[in-house]
Amino acid sequence: MDKQTTLRELKKTGGNKFMADFLAEVTRSIRFTQFDADPNWNKKIGTLLTVKVHLTDLDKIVKKTGIPKTVVANHKVVDVNLETLIGGKKGTTKVNKIRFRETGSKPGSRKPDAKTTAKQEATSAAIFELALKKRTGWINETVFKNDKEIEKTIRKKYPEAYDDSMNDWIPVFFKQHKTILDKLSDRKVTKFDHTGGFMAYITKAIKPLKIKKKDNWNPADIWGVQGSSQLVIAKIKNALEGSDKGTQTVLQLNAIMRGMYKADELIGISLKKTSGKEALWEEYNIDALTLEEVNEYRYDDIKTTINFKASADGKTQSLDSSIQLRQSGGASEYNFQITSNDTSKGNQNLKFESKPTGGAKARGGKAEIAQVELLANKLCPILVKDNGGGEFKNKHKEYPANTAAWSASNGAVIAKYKKMFTAIENKVTTDCTSADDFAKTIALIFAGDKPWVAQSKLMQLTFLWHVNKIPKNKIKEFWTDMLFLSIKKGDRFGPFAKLY
Repeated sequence: MDKQTTLRELKKTGGNKFMADFLAEVTRSIRFTQFDADPNWNKKIGTLLTVKVHLTDLDKIVKKTGIPKTVVANHKVVDVNLETLIGGKKGTTKVNKIRFRETGSKPGSRKPDAKTTAKQEATSAAIFELALKKRTGWINETVFKNDKEIEKTIRKKYPEAYDDSMNDWIPVFFKQHKTILDKLSDRKVTKFDHTGGFMAYITKAIKPLKIKKKDNWNPADIWGVQGSSQLVIAKIKNALEGSDKGTQTVLQLNAIMRGMYKADELIGISLKKTSGKEALWEEYNIDALTLEEVNEYRYDDIKTTINFKASADGKTQSLDSSIQLRQSGGASEYNFQITSNDTSKGNQNLKFESKPTGGAKARGGKAEIAQVELLANKLCPILVKDNGGGEFKNKHKEYPANTAAWSASNGAVIAKYKKMFTAIENKVTTDCTSADDFAKTIALIFAGDKPWVAQSKLMQLTFLWHVNKIPKNKIKEFWTDMLFLSIKKGDRFGPFAKLY
């Protein structure tokens, strides 16, 4: 929780008024880099509220209070026992306690690993089954958290939700189950497959259809099934195997699964962490795309920005390129970000990710790289190849990686990229005044501590150079297709619902 939200929550309960007043005073003059209070704090008298702050903020707390830092679980902290401030003895439990804990991460930036994500998904599936069996749900988050059956279910799959004071997933599970009850309680789904059952089957079944990764076709994390998973699997098997062997297509599979979705036999659900007041539900690819729907995602106003400028030590101001998509006269609806898969280290290919803004119609996501390459090269005229640019390839090994590679071949490499920059500089927004300015900037980045940033920028430039070779009458189509690739929308993608 941010500072204002924390203070509001404290004031809601009369027993915490002193705590709220103290927290307001001790933080009044501090401009926090980060303030992230534990949203799962139970507010009981004597319990500890943990507030994560940046290390520089922690130093300000020390200076203002005179309370020295200590180390708890490898983190620097400042502990304030409010009882001592009203003349009580340290260690009593008549009032609450506050712990300011240092962190270097930004709020909400903790990215779970694959194992943790799998635990969270499995827990969601188990809670959904329990909720649909119960049908009525839980009246509020407190009742939900304290329910013995819920606690048993969560602890079995994801005990960290109860055991880690900074874990914020119980509110997510609560909000998710309410939406699931709203959307599925009158439908026929009774169980959810996460790893086995239908998930195991479909992950293997799509490989003959030339789908390398399931999530690039259908991002469902769990599958709601009617009755037995085996019956659902048998139905799809019979439908596909009824076609001539070797002629089955992903379009056939999608058509079958759309019918099963509408019949409540099989409902794939993509799970995203819920940060708002409620979990939202959005359905994708339930019907074949109409021309009218495609046109809703065709943008007339496309603004591209790629900045290169670096400081003397080679640190760039921006690691990505940005493409804003908007309807004529309207606000930006999507921002397409092109950047490295991991901006903190080298040997990285690019990722292409859309993020909704303003009046966006659907949640964003990442586009499958192979499809991006295919799309970019398909729409580029032969002129691109004739000019020596070749096809766009998202392979970092084919781009300069250091100063030596940048200056190789008597400046031929530099000349190639300067030519690309000159070709796009009047069509996109940059922070370089000329091709020479661009070349100097790239040279500075290569000489700095993060040379891979320069490589990434050259990859981004190459992609944008290809895109700007696409004929004007095709550029709208290109970005519509790119957007559909990222949000998994269209006839080549499977039906699913997103819970977010």
